[in-house]
Amino acid sequence: MFRRLTTVTIFLPLLLSSSALAQRDMDQIYLPKGAPVRGSIPPDGMTHDPARGLDKVTIDQSGGPRDIQVNEIVRITFAGEPTELVAGRNNVLQKNYNQALAELKKLDGQKIDRPFIKQDIDFYKALCQARLALSEGGDKKAAETAMYNFVRSAPQSYHFYEAAETLGDLAMASGKWADATKYYTGLAGAPWADYQMRANNASGRALIGEKQYDQAMEKFKAVLSSDLSSAEAIRQKNLATVGRAICLVETGKVDEAMTMLKDLIDKNDPQDAVLFARAYNALGRCYLKQNKPKDAVLALLHTDLLFYADADAHAEALYHLSKLWSDINKSDRAVAARNTLRERYAGSIWATLE
Repeated sequence: MFRRLTTVTIFLPLLLSSSALAQRDMDQIYLPKGAPVRGSIPPDGMTHDPARGLDKVTIDQSGGPRDIQVNEIVRITFAGEPTELVAGRNNVLQKNYNQALAELKKLDGQKIDRPFIKQDIDFYKALCQARLALSEGGDKKAAETAMYNFVRSAPQSYHFYEAAETLGDLAMASGKWADATKYYTGLAGAPWADYQMRANNASGRALIGEKQYDQAMEKFKAVLSSDLSSAEAIRQKNLATVGRAICLVETGKVDEAMTMLKDLIDKNDPQDAVLFARAYNALGRCYLKQNKPKDAVLALLHTDLLFYADADAHAEALYHLSKLWSDINKSDRAVAARNTLRERYAGSIWATLE
């Protein structure tokens, strides 16, 4: 009995290693739930054709080809891909963008034969550059160029919509509101209602940046009028409510906006840091319009101390706090807020404003 167990103990790691190697010989499409779909993605296996409502990846399996919609895909790994890509992609998923970029740069100058693998390397490098530019102050122009070049070279990629949204975010961070709206239009072309809702919210925020409040309001109303009731759709409707409240504030309907925001805060889960950061920032905007600096500080401190996970919202809160602390004779705190803004979010448009 002992000898049998010893034999199994010796050979089990070898069996598991062989299984892992066999899986690396296949393409794998990871879905939100369950085991990855394994097989081979043919050279024409990625389709991005929004005019015909086709956004899918086709994978050949023993039972025949299987089509998987892009909105169902978490990630794809490719047979024979370099370990640096594996490490880079995993670091991106964990939001370790500096480490991811360091891994991916090891592949510079190497010959990559399979187009899908090269596309993934290019995409994740551009995405890392963008995420760093949006937070730590990297080169936004270089990041935009890298992502734009990726889209031009791989127009059928399943990464298309994330690339379009990222380009819009980079334009927003540079104050190029019209360009942001243009890029978000790419996301709006997706055949899925939740993607379209996300695009309308993003476009609405860009229009607020342009002070086009009536046009922005129409984008938010489009989100709120959707019949979709999934968890993501409800979240997008909540974000649209915040956008709508900002439009109301800026068009003189401050009391209505405040009622809307307080109701939203009362009825939702504060685990959604992005929603709550934006809601409290909008509430701070209401108090600013009412010339109540102390109340504005209290609202914005919620973002600064509790809901700082969203970089753009935190940068916005810090910008206003750097002004408000001075207004209420707290110059040391004003300096601290300004320094944090410049050090942590040098890539944000808020860090460039006086």
